[in-house]
Amino acid sequence: MRKYQRFLSPGFTPFDPLALAKETEKIVTRAGPEGLERKYTGIYSAPVYGGIATAYAVGCCLRCIYCWSNWSRDFPERFGKFHSPGKVANALAKAAEKGITAHRWKRFRRIEIDKLRLSGCEPTLGKEHLLSILEHVAEYKYPLFILETNGVLLGSDIDIVKQLAQFADKLYVRVSLKAATAEGFTQRTGALGDYYDFPFRALEYLMEEGIFSRAAAMTDPKVMPRQEREILIEKLSRIDRKLATDLEEEQINAYETTVSRLRAFQDVQFSRKLEKVIKETVWKREGVKPGNRGLQLL
Repeated sequence: MRKYQRFLSPGFTPFDPLALAKETEKIVTRAGPEGLERKYTGIYSAPVYGGIATAYAVGCCLRCIYCWSNWSRDFPERFGKFHSPGKVANALAKAAEKGITAHRWKRFRRIEIDKLRLSGCEPTLGKEHLLSILEHVAEYKYPLFILETNGVLLGSDIDIVKQLAQFADKLYVRVSLKAATAEGFTQRTGALGDYYDFPFRALEYLMEEGIFSRAAAMTDPKVMPRQEREILIEKLSRIDRKLATDLEEEQINAYETTVSRLRAFQDVQFSRKLEKVIKETVWKREGVKPGNRGLQLL
């Protein structure tokens, strides 16, 4: 049996992201009395998108080397708490009503929260849970629900997208593209290159079903060559020109998790030390938010 895939290190073996998704779902979901439960590291309001309440999911089916998400992506068994769909929906509504409370965002506290979101690692893991959350929030007053995804699972099964279409009146899906070539996809995510096109398929399916969607991509030249960026934009244009003109281009930010993953990708000894420290550390609270200082290795 293959060892569970953590962050990437030199000499990694490319993996099947759909197989990793199934393996991860066994860790981050479980049957509960009120429906399929899912693990989250936190639910609170933030100033992004002009003010939004977000539930941060645990676990992912990709291992992007520049990822900012907390360590629950790589060690889903060690982070987060299980919540039913109804509890997540209710917590999102309460977070929106409470507004922005974090001290570091003190200057944004007067912002009125009018949107809800699922983000963090990969929220489409455990589709029954996701669909149930959407059923709950469909009855809420909030006009917009944002789903942030890498698109792999949506691109693997159009039936999932068809089920999402029933919530199209308030759903916005943001698909994060990792590469425009098979080689780039494997190098940056660790996944087999055969799956590089799945996020593009997801966008096609979403648009066919009338679900508002946009593409985002890590086009930072430190990881994506200029020629590949041009290929990516051309691929989006063939789906819909607006996807290309509205592309959200991302740059690498120096979060501690990002810096650690990039170094682990290049340094075997650091990678081993990092995994050991994460496994042995007893966190004072569940999860680690981006940018927190916690692993004194750098």
